[in-house]
Amino acid sequence: MSENTTDSIDKSKVEKVQPIPENLPEELLPLYDWWKAKGPQSIISISAVALIGFGAFAFIRYKKSKAAEANIEMRQAVSVDDLEAVVAKYGNLKPGNTTRLRLAKAYYDASKYKEALEAYDACTSKGVSKEFADLILLGRAHALEALEKNEEALQIFKDFSENHKESYLYPQAKMGLARVLTRQGNKDEAKKLLEELKAEKTDDPMWEMTIANLEDVVERYEPRSKRSLFDMADEAGRTLNSKLEPTTSVNQ
Repeated sequence: MSENTTDSIDKSKVEKVQPIPENLPEELLPLYDWWKAKGPQSIISISAVALIGFGAFAFIRYKKSKAAEANIEMRQAVSVDDLEAVVAKYGNLKPGNTTRLRLAKAYYDASKYKEALEAYDACTSKGVSKEFADLILLGRAHALEALEKNEEALQIFKDFSENHKESYLYPQAKMGLARVLTRQGNKDEAKKLLEELKAEKTDDPMWEMTIANLEDVVERYEPRSKRSLFDMADEAGRTLNSKLEPTTSVNQ
C-alpha cells in the first residue's frame, strides 16, 4: 500500500518537471531557471509599475491642461465677478492663487476691505510664490488700515519698512506707517518719516510729489474730522493723478 503511494507521488513530481528546451546554450541555463521561477511574477510587477507611471503622467498632463485654461481665463477676467468665477473654478491651482491676489486688489479698490483681507489671507494659506509674498503682505496691511485695525497694520508697515529697504514697495510701507501714526495722533513722528523718505527719493520727482502730497494730508488731518485720513489720502491721490494726466490742445 505504501509502495503504491510512494510511486504515485514520485510520478506526479516527475510529471511536473518541465524539460529544458533543446539547443538552449549552456550559458543561458541560469537565466532560464530564473524565468521559470520568477518570470511571470516579474511581468506582473513591471505591469503594475507601468500602470502607475502612466497614471501619474496622465495626471500631470491633466494638471498642466487645467493650468493653461486657468491662465487664459485669468487674463480675460476684468471685473470682480469674473475674478471670483476664476478663483472658484481654479482656486487650487497656481494660476488660481494668482487670480486670488488680483481679486484681493479688486475688492480693495471697490472698498470691500473685509473681503480684500480675507482674499489676501487665503493667498497666504494656499501658499505664495516668493515674488508675490511682499505684495500680499502689504496688501494685508492696507486692508487692515482701511478697516481701522491700526495696531496690526502699524506692525506690518513698520517691519516691512525696516527690513525691506531694497524693495520697490518700501516707500508704500513707510507712507503707510506715517498714515497710521497720524491716525494714532503721532503726527510729528509721521512727518519725520516722510521727511526721511523724501530725502531718500530726491532723484525721483514722482515719489517726491506723492510724498509731499501726503505731508499736506498729514498736516491737515484732525482726529475728530468726519472724513478719515484714509479718505483724504485717497482723494489727494486721485487729484494728483488727474494733474499728471496728459492734456491735449486743439489749434483753432
